[in-house]
Amino acid sequence: MAQEEVICANRDCRIAQGGKCVEGQDDLAKCPYYGREPEEIDDEQDDDSQNAAAAFDGVHLPDALPLESGRADKVLAMLPSRMIGVIGVHDSGKTSVIAGLFDLLQLGPVSDCTFAGSSTLHGFEIICHDARVASDRDEPHSERTKRGEVRFYHIDVRREGALQSLLIADRSGEEYEEVADLAANAIGMFELRRADVITVLVDGRRLALPSDRADVMGAIPLIIQGMIENGAFLRKPNLAIVLTKNDAVQISPRKDRVEQDFRALADSVRDAFADHFGEFGSFVTSASPKDTIVVRGAGLGEMLDFWMKPSAEPKGARVHYRSGRVFDGLAIEETDFG
Repeated sequence: MAQEEVICANRDCRIAQGGKCVEGQDDLAKCPYYGREPEEIDDEQDDDSQNAAAAFDGVHLPDALPLESGRADKVLAMLPSRMIGVIGVHDSGKTSVIAGLFDLLQLGPVSDCTFAGSSTLHGFEIICHDARVASDRDEPHSERTKRGEVRFYHIDVRREGALQSLLIADRSGEEYEEVADLAANAIGMFELRRADVITVLVDGRRLALPSDRADVMGAIPLIIQGMIENGAFLRKPNLAIVLTKNDAVQISPRKDRVEQDFRALADSVRDAFADHFGEFGSFVTSASPKDTIVVRGAGLGEMLDFWMKPSAEPKGARVHYRSGRVFDGLAIEETDFG
């Protein structure tokens, strides 16, 4: 029986190659593009576009959107850099943490780090917009990260007189959730193998809900274990455990229980996985609070300070190869020929 051809009208979608919908739809029947042929490109319009491009005599600027891996590699080669892997399930506050840190740096130095540039300014402005007054929203909002290839947000900072680059990896939360179900799903997450710091987000709002508490407490160790089984942390990066949405925790009648659960979770992760990481840190943040009971961006400065800490040098071990032959037992003897 012939296999049905996978087609999609969205030319950017690679579902035929990777099996993942770029629109983030698990139910492909809900995707407006899946199963449809891409529209034909009008040759006349294409010619007009090429003529317009040929007539343009200005300066072409980069799009300043989040970087794909090739462009991220070029940034890593330009300055001393820190790669940050951010692990968080769907709606855990990953985008808010990235956007909140960028907004905080616009107000002045954060943890002795002064904003010194970015090649992803447009990307930052897009994810920050819905949390600003200019969006006309009633409360801050963050767009979910779509499924697909990982993208990187870039910030240059000046600290103690030296320039450093910060590359923050952004991947959809659904892909991290799938690692808890099947560890092999972590194989393609190359950004974690390169990361200097792994940041695991714990959703404070869900932790405060009795119906979700067990899921939050149980999923994070499973995700980390799945990553370890696939060799994601061989470089022994530092590990930050971050409670997000502390504003929701502070107004919850279960506030004390949530804080106790977070400390227990952070301690259990540190004890269980100590051999796979360098330094551990735990932080409580409110990147984009919906309630004014906490300050916007609270806790992000301490987290940034941890991100900038140098990683411990990997501890190498001399491995002696043994073939099982008698020669393996021979030792070199110093001989005096004098």
